[in-house]
Amino acid sequence: MAQTESNFDVIVIGAGIAGMVAANRAAQLGKRVAVLEKSTEEKYICNSRITYGTFHINFTSPVTNEDDLVRKIEACTEGYARKDLGRAVAKDGRRLMQWLSSEGIDLSDLGQYHTHVLSPVSRSGSGLKWENFAGDIALQRFEASLRKRGAELLRGTRAKALKRLDDGIEVEAEQAGAAKTFKAKAVVIADGGFTASTDLVREHISRTPERLLQRHGGTATGDGLRMAKAVGAAQSSEMGSFYGHLHSRDAMTAGQRMWPRPQADDVAAASIVIDTSGRRVADEGFGGIYLSNAIARLPDPLGTTIIFDQATWDGPGRNHVQPPNPLVPEAGGTLHKANTIAELAGMIGLAPQQLETVVSEYNKAIDTGTLDKLSPPRRSGGAKAWPIKTAPFYAMPICSAITNTMGGIVVDGEARVLDTKGAPIPGLFAAGSTVGGLDGGPHSGYVGGLIKAVIGLIAAETISSPKT
Repeated sequence: MAQTESNFDVIVIGAGIAGMVAANRAAQLGKRVAVLEKSTEEKYICNSRITYGTFHINFTSPVTNEDDLVRKIEACTEGYARKDLGRAVAKDGRRLMQWLSSEGIDLSDLGQYHTHVLSPVSRSGSGLKWENFAGDIALQRFEASLRKRGAELLRGTRAKALKRLDDGIEVEAEQAGAAKTFKAKAVVIADGGFTASTDLVREHISRTPERLLQRHGGTATGDGLRMAKAVGAAQSSEMGSFYGHLHSRDAMTAGQRMWPRPQADDVAAASIVIDTSGRRVADEGFGGIYLSNAIARLPDPLGTTIIFDQATWDGPGRNHVQPPNPLVPEAGGTLHKANTIAELAGMIGLAPQQLETVVSEYNKAIDTGTLDKLSPPRRSGGAKAWPIKTAPFYAMPICSAITNTMGGIVVDGEARVLDTKGAPIPGLFAAGSTVGGLDGGPHSGYVGGLIKAVIGLIAAETISSPKT
């Protein structure tokens, strides 16, 4: 293949929101910038394009007091998050919101932690709706701003390898079937992580990735992680966690009609989740993201079912903006319904006594305040446990859905990629969901997805700093 060469001040790998924030901010600060996007499509698909669009820090508004946000990050990750990275995200989340607004990115306040949501917002019905909403509009506006600043968005250009130089970084890429080399003083990896890499998901998350619902854009194939590791970058110590949700198992075969909404997290967190033997699989009190991770690690991630009653279906079942009640049955999702637990057991292939015993023990633990004595124990401070006593009773077969990986490239609070000894690799930065060390911990604590775009803002400013 013929090889050509181009030189820039900054190269950004990946044109999602984190990458476009980094690129626009660097160009705004006077840098000559190129963004390498492997897709050839005008509206290239990535998680940012199809996102619902909420910027939050552990389900808290990013304009909350910095110290309070730091405490939220430390609590939800149980001390796992890097202190400098957590502090940087908490400190600059507010500033990112201000900068986005100054860039013409529309943000809506929908209440609770949805104080900064990409607009126009898509909030109705089930299925995937993205064109001319939220992330799609934001990326269109970012691209227009990038071009006005004289920067380049190079579609159909896939970064393949990095090489450290004395005065920067070289990127080996493939463009329209030809090899191309880019050189820059700084490179920002923002390619979205590795959710779409079957090999990496199998290595780190689940022995059976094919039995997980792929709840993402399908483009985050782990290129950035591989390239970074090849030049000495460290990966986060805990790679096995991801951000995802629980969905009707029918979403596995229904295409995009049943994801990313409705999800079944609130019902699962209020009730019990059992495997094919009728045993509970994990502490439901930690919520849907944790349960998604726990189910993904099972020998058969497609063998779990939520057991609940009418009160739960009419309560937590309606909590979400796009709730499973009534959207799951409306979308054709399987929902078993019976007047007795014994009858319900027969519908899902269990011996009546097995399911009756599990439900009875659960109800007794609620009544006596001994949820922590169950096996597995259920925490008292998590999601409220609702009894399963009000007929009719329900069983919803579910699947674990993966959206973003939490593990990835290690960066410090200045967005600099660190090597395996903890030292910054000159000229190499990372942002967005390819970054590890912020989310995770023993129960897969989730700090946020879109908020990691603030690391792109920090990367651009670190690159442009006189001391860099």
